[in-house]
Amino acid sequence: MDKEINLKATIIAGVFVVLVALILGWIATSGLGEKFITRQEQTNEAGDDVESVTISKIIDGDTIELVDKRRVRYIGLSSPKKDQCYAKEAFLKNQELVLNKTVRLEKDASNRNKNGHLLRYVYAEINGEEVFINDFLIRRGFSRVLNTPPDLKFEHQFNQAADDAQFQNRGLWANCY
Repeated sequence: MDKEINLKATIIAGVFVVLVALILGWIATSGLGEKFITRQEQTNEAGDDVESVTISKIIDGDTIELVDKRRVRYIGLSSPKKDQCYAKEAFLKNQELVLNKTVRLEKDASNRNKNGHLLRYVYAEINGEEVFINDFLIRRGFSRVLNTPPDLKFEHQFNQAADDAQFQNRGLWANCY
């Protein structure tokens, strides 16, 4: 009788563990946990991966230059270049958001791209609030998403921002397609 009770208890415990694992997997893949995870990730605890710097020059809609002459390429997006549709607007918006401001840069998995530019998430204070510039440029239609492994910390958020911009017909989605 004791062996039978132990067997039933073991089976019930095993089923419980499997159910919990399935539920957690569903939450992780359905996006329900995304907002919470994203907020946690935005407060990066690795001090070596975060720095405050001043922007001295805007190169284009997704690249900036720091006062120490290092160039930074925004992670997760691609803005139109020189003669492409909406390039001027993307450049001017980037300039408005960050030029001559001290911003916070956060590193993801990669440090630099093939051109030697730092790859970073950029945060700037605008009207007393911290704005996630990478997300802002995508969400307002100044850039398209460019998910490049292994730098995928905000992949889901950026994809949602791009879908929103396209659905709302914002920026380049209204003017170039």
